Order: sequence, then structure tokens, then C-alpha cells
Amino acid sequence: MRTFAKHAARLSMGISTSVLALAVAAPAMAQQAPAQTGAKDTAEIIVTAQKRPEKLQEIPVAAAVLSQAAVAQAHVVDLSDINRVVPSVELKGTFNGRVPYGIRGISTNANEGAIGLTSGVSIQVDGVPVPADSFAVNTITDVAQLEVLKGPQATLGGRTASAGVINFVTVAPSTTPQYAVNALTTNDGEWHIDGRAAGPITDKVSYSLTGYYQRTPYPITNITTGVKSRAESYGTRAKLKFELSDNLDLQVMGHYAMSKSKGANFIVQYWTPGSFFFAPPVGLDAATMYPGYTIGYGNTKLSTHTTMVSRYEDKDTSAVLNWRLGDLTLTSTTAYSHEGQYQTQDTFLGNDPNWALKFETFLNAIGQLPSSMVLPYSNLQSAQGYVSQTSQEFKLATDAKKPLSALVGLFYSDMTVNQYVLRAWTLNPLAKNNISTTKNYSIYGRATAHVNDRLTFVGGLRYNWDKIGWNVAQYFNPAAGQYGSGGFGQGGYTWNLSDSSGALVGDAAIQFKPTRDIMTYASYTRGYKPKAFNTVHDWSIAPGNTTAAGLAEIATFAKAVAQEHIDSFEVGLKSTLLDRHLTFNLAAFYTNYSGYQAQIFDTSKLVGVLILANAGARTQGVEADLNYVKGNTRASLSAALIDAKFTNFKGAVCWPTQTTAQGCDASGTQDLSGKPMPASPKLKVNAQIVQTIPFEKFNLIAGTNLSYRSGTYLQANQNPQTFQSAFGLMDLSLGFQTKDEKATLTFFVNNVTDRFYLTNAEDFFAGATTGNLVIGQPARDSSRYFGARVGINF
Repeated sequence: MRTFAKHAARLSMGISTSVLALAVAAPAMAQQAPAQTGAKDTAEIIVTAQKRPEKLQEIPVAAAVLSQAAVAQAHVVDLSDINRVVPSVELKGTFNGRVPYGIRGISTNANEGAIGLTSGVSIQVDGVPVPADSFAVNTITDVAQLEVLKGPQATLGGRTASAGVINFVTVAPSTTPQYAVNALTTNDGEWHIDGRAAGPITDKVSYSLTGYYQRTPYPITNITTGVKSRAESYGTRAKLKFELSDNLDLQVMGHYAMSKSKGANFIVQYWTPGSFFFAPPVGLDAATMYPGYTIGYGNTKLSTHTTMVSRYEDKDTSAVLNWRLGDLTLTSTTAYSHEGQYQTQDTFLGNDPNWALKFETFLNAIGQLPSSMVLPYSNLQSAQGYVSQTSQEFKLATDAKKPLSALVGLFYSDMTVNQYVLRAWTLNPLAKNNISTTKNYSIYGRATAHVNDRLTFVGGLRYNWDKIGWNVAQYFNPAAGQYGSGGFGQGGYTWNLSDSSGALVGDAAIQFKPTRDIMTYASYTRGYKPKAFNTVHDWSIAPGNTTAAGLAEIATFAKAVAQEHIDSFEVGLKSTLLDRHLTFNLAAFYTNYSGYQAQIFDTSKLVGVLILANAGARTQGVEADLNYVKGNTRASLSAALIDAKFTNFKGAVCWPTQTTAQGCDASGTQDLSGKPMPASPKLKVNAQIVQTIPFEKFNLIAGTNLSYRSGTYLQANQNPQTFQSAFGLMDLSLGFQTKDEKATLTFFVNNVTDRFYLTNAEDFFAGATTGNLVIGQPARDSSRYFGARVGINF
């Protein structure tokens, strides 16, 4: 704690001193070098994630905003790429799986069976929340601006914003014609093409239309089948805006997207030498299960006769109506989304086509398994279903330029996640229909009072009412290939559970401007995360079971996990210097999570299952963001120094093979109190420089992206083999642009130093082995690649 505080103080003091020096020098520098102050030549940014357009430098919230050009320059093509450009964000891999989101060291785990759980980071598209179970934004396309609000956003962010908000602003209709085409290719087989058009249809009707196709390779090869892992996606989004009168406009949107993948997303990174799958005499060693390659960190191979696939189809629509009534604006936002999901996973990633049959024969021989239950070999688990959501929001806003302004609203959402999972093999069979339902009713209000030119007060409240349901049916019909869980396929259980709860949350802030170009603020936020059922659980009993084991299972899983409550404190500085060419923002925060909904895998099971438990956690840190825009130079520097820890997490499951000396007690649990949160590097830094060099016939554009993050455990249980050590990345680009800036050809090299790293590591397969087995997901850019992209605007 003292060491962290010392580093934080040094970082904030050093940067603050530099900024104060710049502030003092700014008038003189401005006089010496007068500059244009057009929009392209300043660092001013408008953000919309707080439900109205606002200048980033005038709101008491730590935020990061990336323009369309910055997204392209940094080659941000999927959600996890945000890791490289926003230091406070930590997102695990997106390929063929759900994304665990994290901001300021607070994150969740990922398990496709754990449906209906909120992530803590609200993902939004044009201000409309996207269900946490959806894959809709795994691929980043048609983005005009990417906004990240750091820390709890209780009043305006809603029930899922306990750690922050990521908002994707898509291309809007325009009253002037705009057209663009972009294409990209790389040496390792990535292809991308997108087109954008916007403009007027009539004096009262305008439109925008985007479309894209993308094929992305991942650095994983199945040496048995020759399949190289890859993802493919395509889609379109259309908007129409109708100016119904001088005071009334309507915008309607339709969106369709298809995403497919083929190949593995995880590969073995570590297995305790000499270990076996299952115990002798049927134990299978590494040479049998994982032949043809060397297990170790940096491995990018697997050998299995199966091929994993996924398919996600999104259909979304929305309607936004704005009615201006003098100084008031009434907005209605109606949205509907539906995503069809299908995926298969290779359980254990093993190659021996007879390993399951060997073990089943052994169990039969010792009388532990009836002959009728010995199934044909199959190591695939499939999951299919859908995620649908309907939402309605009414918002009334007063004129933000007035001394006293307000924003009030009503919000309703109804979400259903319906998933059918099938594992048709005797070792751990499952035929399960899992349905999670969530209804949320909210009322909120926020007011801003400008006392004078220097002093401003902001305050808001929100009341949320959540109604959650969990309906699960575990089938048992061997004739139809359906084997319920528990006791090698015995049973056939149906549970129908529900719960409801409310929470009053809010925020308060005070802003003070010592000068016209410097704003300081202090804020407090009270947030929450709603109750949740552990929907990944497979029941071994029917309702009404009165045995001791049955009552224990009911007590643990038939009751929703309690709410998580959050108290967050933040102080910050925002400055605009050098005639508005330079912005520098600094924030220091402390956030305490009471009843934190911790997620950890129980690896004592044959296949590790996710455990959901209330714990205590806190995060504290310092963030700094600097942006410079002037003439032909664009530069940015961002850093986050964050210390996120469990404050109270006794009875957590031990990591595989953890000994008593390493903190594991006789019951197989450990005390994680004081241990670091998963996927929470203490230091992350990102820098980007883009320099345009004009020549007589063309412009030359040189770009550099640098990023660094310190080491971190990728699992909460502190498994040492899930520790990703510190690393840095460098991307370089060189572009040629026409003098009218309408066409650009750029050549780039990403991960110049060829630094391998993992975006995720899991140990949930270790329970089936006698050792510690860790699988990892290499990042898309975990090996060097190069390519070219072309952009044409006309």
C-alpha cells in the first residue's frame, strides 16, 4: 500500500508539475506561435455517453474518447483491442467466446454457461445497452467514435455500469453527402473492407448506410486437421432521419450482422510434468492426449480430430424521437435486439479418440457404470440459443447552457437468454435448457447548477427495480441421446426460480475552475450490481429434496447471490492549454466494493464450474491522459497506475496442486483477502504519435503506437501458471496521402518485436487431471504481422 501510494504520488506530482508549467507558459507560447483553432486543429472532444452531447473537458468524469481515425490507426478491430489504447480497460479475448470486461481492475470471468450475469461494464451502442451475453460488439465496425467512461456510472449508466461504460457511437445521417471506402489486407490472411455513405435524400430526410466484411486469423493451428483458427463477419447498418417539423425529428435504425468462427480459441500452455488425465490404470499422459507439440508458454498448436465452430447472428432495430419544446427536449428511444447463438467446444482439447471409451470401460469393469450407459466417443460440447432484449427510455432534458439544467428519465428493459447445452458423453454428461430472464425498471434524474463561471454542482439519483428469473430443465432420455447431469446421467430435473430487488444509487460532484482553461472536480458515486443466480450450476437433485446433501445444494444455489454495493470517490483535473491544442486530464480514485460478486472456477470438479460468491474488493489508482493536436502533429499519452485487491475473500477454491505451504487448507480452500484482482495489471501505458509530412505532390504520414502493461494473474485463484508477465508492444505505420486528403495508402507492421502474450488463461480442465493444467488464448497480435490499408473519402 505504501509502495503503491508512493508511486502514485510521484506519477501525479510529476505530471501535474509539467501541466502547471505548461499552463503558466501557455499565454507566452500562444503569442509566439499563433495558430488556427479549427476543429481539425484542436484537441476538443465531444462525448455523448452521459445521454447528451457534452465537452469532455467540462464534465466531472474520467473518460477516454477515440475518433474513427484513431481506431483505424491503432488497428482496433475487435473489442479486446481496446486494451492497447485505453490503459484503464482490460478485456480478455473475443474469439469464439464471451468477453470478460474490466475497467480499473474490476472484471468478471467468462463462461458460456453462466448466462444472465451482468459484467459490471455497460456496453452500449449509440447509448442503448447491449446484453452482457451478446457477442454483438465483439467485432468493431462502423464506429464514428468510441467512448469509455471510467469508474461506476450509477445515475446514467444503469444497472450494468458498476465499473464503467463503453459506448460505440455509429455513423449518423448527414445533411451533406459523405462517402468512404476502406480496405485492409495482411500477410497472415486478414481481410477487411467497409463502405460508408451518408447524406440527404430530400430536404427533410437524410440517411447513413454502412456495410463491412472482415476475415481475421488467430495464431492457433490444429496440426491434426490443418485448420488455422479464424473468424469471419459481415453486416450492415442503415439509419434514416426524418425532420417531421422544426421541433420534431425521428431516426430509425436497422442492423444485421453475421459472425462465424472456425478453430480452437484456447490451447494448452502448461501441464504439470508427469501428470495424467484421470488416475492410473486408465490415466492418459501428455504424449497420448497432446501429441505432436511441446506444451509450454508460447505454444500455438493443438492436435485434435474435431473442429470447433461458432455462429452468431444479430438483428437489431431502434427508433429515436426528439421533440423540442422551447428549452426542453423530450426523447423517446425504443430498441429491440435479437442474437441467435451456436457454438461447439472441444472438451479437454485432447487427441486420443478412445480416451473417453477407455475410462468408461474401466468404470463398467469395477461396477461403477452400467453397460447401457457406455456411450460412443464424443468430446464436443455444443451450446445454442438466443439473446433478446427490448428496451424503452423516455428522457426529458433542459437547456444545458442555462445556469440550472436537468435531465430526468424513465427506463425499462426486458431481456431473455435461452440456451440449450449438450454433452453426450458419460464422463460428464449434460442435456440442459437454461433460461435467464431479467426485467429492469428505472427512474433517474440529474441536475447541474452553475453557481458562477468558476463553481458548478452536479447531483443525481436513480432507483432501479430488478426482477430476475432462472428456469432450467435437465433432460434424461438416453434413447434420444440426452443424459442429465449428476450420477453419470441420472435424473431429469426442472427448476423455476425468481427473485426481485431494488436499489437507490446516485452521484454528486463539485467542479471548480481556477482559470478558464483548467477545471478541477471531486465526486462521490454510490453504485450497485443487481442480484444474480449462478446459472452455470448443474443440479443433481429435484426440487423438494430433503436429504442433507440436497438441502445444502438448495441453500447454495436456489437463492440469488446478494447485491454488490459500491462507494466510489474521485478527484480530477482537466486542462486545455496551448490555445486549445493540448488537453491534459488527471484523475485519482478510490472505489470500495461491498458484497463483490466474485467469480472463480471450482477445479475440483471433472470440468471446472464457475462459482459465484459475495466477497469484498477495492480498487484505487491514478490515471493520466494527454492529447496534443496542432497542424500536422497528433500525439497522445495515457497511463493508469491501479491497485485492485480482494479485501475479504475467505473460503475461495484453491488453484490446482496448491499445497498447504502455499496457502491451501485441508478443505481445499484459501484466503484471497489482500490478493490482487484477476486481469488487473498495476501499470499500463499507451502512446500514439502521427506526424504528417507534406511534400509537393503528396503527404507522408508516419505513425507509431506503443503500449506497455505490467504482469498480472489472469485468474482470481492466483494460479501461478496463469500469470502473464509484463510486456510491451510497438506498431509502426507509413502512409501516403493525396494533397486533398481524400485518399490514403498505409503500410503497417504490428507487434514489431514479435512479443507473444495471452489475453486469457483458464484452469477449469485441471480437475480431470492429476496436475495443474492451464489453457490460454493468444491475442490476435501475439505475433508480428504486416499489411496495408487504403482509405478513400469522396
